[in-house]
Amino acid sequence: MPRIDSKRLPLRLKRSCADMADIVTEQWIRIQRLEQALHITQILTFDHALLFAERKNKKDLSPPPVA
Repeated sequence: MPRIDSKRLPLRLKRSCADMADIVTEQWIRIQRLEQALHITQILTFDHALLFAERKNKKDLSPPPVA
């Protein structure tokens, strides 16, 4: 595979590659934030389900307090 000398690449292509790298980085950060939000939601949902199950066992079906 031939090597491409970066000095010969047009400035426009260099900018395009830099822009793409920035976009990929930004999207990666968004994915990480979404994964974190999903994890937090799963934990809160699980905690809420446990609390509801405990109250159901005690015959108290009123909704749990909101944190």
